[in-house]
Amino acid sequence: MTIWKDPKRKVWVSKFQYQKKQYKKEGFQTRSEALTWEVEKRNELKNPPTPETIRLTFSQVSTMYLEDCKDRFQKNTWRQKAFVYRNFLTFINDDPAADSIMKQIFIEYLRYRKDKDGNCTANRDLKEFKALYNWCIRQELLVKNPCSNIENYPEEPTVKYVPPADDINRVLLAADREDMDLILTLYHTAGRTSEVLKLTWEDVNFEQRWVRLWTRKRRGGELQEDKLAMTDTLYDVLKRRWDNRDKTTPHVFHNTDGTRYTYIQKRDTMKKLCRKADVKNFGFHAIRHHVASILADSGKASLSQIQKMLRHRRSTTTDNYIKTLDPQLKQVANVLDEYGKVEKRLQVVR
Repeated sequence: MTIWKDPKRKVWVSKFQYQKKQYKKEGFQTRSEALTWEVEKRNELKNPPTPETIRLTFSQVSTMYLEDCKDRFQKNTWRQKAFVYRNFLTFINDDPAADSIMKQIFIEYLRYRKDKDGNCTANRDLKEFKALYNWCIRQELLVKNPCSNIENYPEEPTVKYVPPADDINRVLLAADREDMDLILTLYHTAGRTSEVLKLTWEDVNFEQRWVRLWTRKRRGGELQEDKLAMTDTLYDVLKRRWDNRDKTTPHVFHNTDGTRYTYIQKRDTMKKLCRKADVKNFGFHAIRHHVASILADSGKASLSQIQKMLRHRRSTTTDNYIKTLDPQLKQVANVLDEYGKVEKRLQVVR
């Protein structure tokens, strides 16, 4: 054991050897601090922590999970998860071991969120807690999920507003050429805003008339591609942009400096256009719902075809977009309609 004071820096240094390996630390203000460090370090080396004794705090496991999410999910998804975990730590005013937090603590937090922001918000936070603990279990960091048996709060069903065709046309008339091209591309691909804003010319094939969209909206968050057939309108829009493109940038939709548009830059575009067109406010994503609805109402596209157009992996997701009516219910309606016609004829005879 060697402990000495550096005469130039006037700090204490501790150095020792254990199992033929040197350990050294400097910067102590007193000899006692240096000696304490050495004793603690020797004890740590003699009794190394085992997996059973290592207990990760909630902030540690959530940070590890969020680091993994950065490579798998969209930025907004990652930010939402981070917000929920920070909010929870603020609520409990502590950072306990993740495996020591009882189910009741989460229930109390979710009740607080429900009272403050509603049932939907509380259920969304519960989903993020379950995702965090399930990830920890898969990574063998924890052995159980304290939120697994917590039930969602009941939610009132919401009906998403789907703008009529006339409103979309009025918005298009109110838009400049740049925004009109963006809206038409969203319309004719039924794409998500983030996907269309990331479109590059490598994703456009005029000869074979397809456009490629990339998404992370799949289980696991891996980046996947989908090719969609070009409509004549989409072909005309993209061909004109290609002929007049800025050759220094690969992006189809971009700023004057060549960088692609971000969602934040375009977030308020539809609000301004709807106000200018004097129509009920709707966002870019409502266009996707509108396209799904007109395809369903046309009777010319099956649920599976609409599912492929929207690029959903599950038909139940597509069904939520279009709210298809059970064919058997349509048959019942026809029977009632026919019965009604008989009643009218009887009234005429009488």
